[in-house]
Amino acid sequence: MKIPPKPKRGKRSPFYWWRRWKSHQYLPVRKGLLARIQNGDFEYPELFDWAKYELHYMKDELKAYTEEYMGFNTVVPVEHSDGYMDIEKRYRKRYNKLFEDAYEVEHRHLTGLVEALAKEFLITKDKVKIIMETFGDTTESLYLYILNNYGFRKSNKKKSIQLIKHKYGL
Repeated sequence: MKIPPKPKRGKRSPFYWWRRWKSHQYLPVRKGLLARIQNGDFEYPELFDWAKYELHYMKDELKAYTEEYMGFNTVVPVEHSDGYMDIEKRYRKRYNKLFEDAYEVEHRHLTGLVEALAKEFLITKDKVKIIMETFGDTTESLYLYILNNYGFRKSNKKKSIQLIKHKYGL
């Protein structure tokens, strides 16, 4: 896994202080399910990777701290010093918050996809869940699979145009 460089401090929301990178921009519901799927609104969240990056950054900072450490008492190892523990505590807190967010986002994506597919097609939520468990391809191909096998609840001009654009790559 390639670890990106640690981002510099930029303008961040005080409500999401633990996120270092820019969050995904979701499309509004009115754009249609296929457009939202193509935008990546239901994909696996990047927050899990961000949490792993935090552990890597923690190791780098702890390594730098141990190289510079000059304790007054040589009996106490560097791992028990206050500075070392503060660094580890800070990164672990960010890691935990990112992981917690990642689970929430993943759950929201999966439940939202099930609800959106059940609302758009002639299929129940339970049947969508069963298909999703065994389906091994992308979300977009899942959409097309359900479309081919079940059909729309309400077909309209906008959905037809969107499918034609998708089919011919326009």
